[in-house]
Amino acid sequence: MKVVNRFDEAGRLVYSSEILRDIVDCALSEVDGVVKYAENSKQARESIKIEQVSDEMFVDVYVKLRYNIEVSDVASSIQNTIKNTIESMTEFKVKDVNVHVIDVEFDEN
Repeated sequence: MKVVNRFDEAGRLVYSSEILRDIVDCALSEVDGVVKYAENSKQARESIKIEQVSDEMFVDVYVKLRYNIEVSDVASSIQNTIKNTIESMTEFKVKDVNVHVIDVEFDEN
């Protein structure tokens, strides 16, 4: 388990990478058009990558989207939602959120 640290004048705050991944996963579930992977699946675990450089976070998300959405609008919403969620729940600043669309889900009606 990777540990993410933040130091300030009061001491050290430590986050596990799993907690940060859960925060991003929660943010993704708030965006319309994103299809959730099955819980505890390999795809779900590998769909979120977080890197810390100093006090800045770099997030890469690999998402599956519904076929009937505007990709650029959903990607922008994903970026804003993840950035705002991480920054409101932690002390970190998000430098980049990269959205990688890796699959599209078609309704089978």
